[in-house]
Amino acid sequence: KVQGKDSFAFKCHRQDTNVYPVNCICFHKGYGTFATVGGDGIVNFWDKDNKQRLKGFPAIHRTISCASFNTQGNLFAYGSSYDWSKGSSNYAPGTPNEIWIHCVLDEEIKPKGKKSNYR
Repeated sequence: KVQGKDSFAFKCHRQDTNVYPVNCICFHKGYGTFATVGGDGIVNFWDKDNKQRLKGFPAIHRTISCASFNTQGNLFAYGSSYDWSKGSSNYAPGTPNEIWIHCVLDEEIKPKGKKSNYR
């Protein structure tokens, strides 16, 4: 916690009582917002300043291991592969690794509140 600042925890990859690992956090250079991906197979776009989720993607039912915005911020790539969080006994050989590319719309990633001063 930073003295003089309000603290906030993003509890972003939970379903009921299950807590999943956050495998990657990447920031949008234009707006200062960010994305998280995790073991639950879900992508979330977040506005940290206004403490709110901007967009939640439908689950792909596979672990998402990595993600990144391109330099312009209009493309978001994420990949699924086994992340080993459940150990070697849950590894399924032959399960393909996959990469998705999402065209980012401003309304999905732009902060909705008043606190952000980007762009």
